[in-house]
Amino acid sequence: MGMGKETVHSTGEAGFGAAEPAGDPKPAGVAGAPLPESEVVIEIPADRLYVVLARSAAVHLGSVLQLGITDVTDLRLAVDEACALFLVNPAFPGAREVGLACRFEAYPSELRVTVRAPIPPDFAPDTEGIGWIMLGALVDDLAWSTQDGYGTLTLAKRLDPARNGG
Repeated sequence: MGMGKETVHSTGEAGFGAAEPAGDPKPAGVAGAPLPESEVVIEIPADRLYVVLARSAAVHLGSVLQLGITDVTDLRLAVDEACALFLVNPAFPGAREVGLACRFEAYPSELRVTVRAPIPPDFAPDTEGIGWIMLGALVDDLAWSTQDGYGTLTLAKRLDPARNGG
């Protein structure tokens, strides 16, 4: 079990297999890092019956950010699939043992969603599977990383500056 950050796979503007999403703001709390304009964090049991709460949060935040119906639908599907990538993997622990943390961060030019959960040592999403391919089609940037026994799936959707008249 490594203690440092290990990026397994990512897709997006920076190219397939790039280490970080293009235009990736520094994490909040780091000196000089931009703070999100809006941030929502929810934790749910790792059970498919609760994923609806993460999907609902995605739809509501998309509406608050004045995204178009297509972008809101894409966001909802991407959050659903991101949660499913953890839940459908046979190596993922049982629902009573862990939960999923979903963080939605809105920046001026990007909406970033992270789904994070504790994982077994050799846990990784199937980056050749239909779920990963679908995620890549729904968002602009996609990255998987592990650190300290947690897996994090980061999705980024670029925002149209015209959505707020800007």
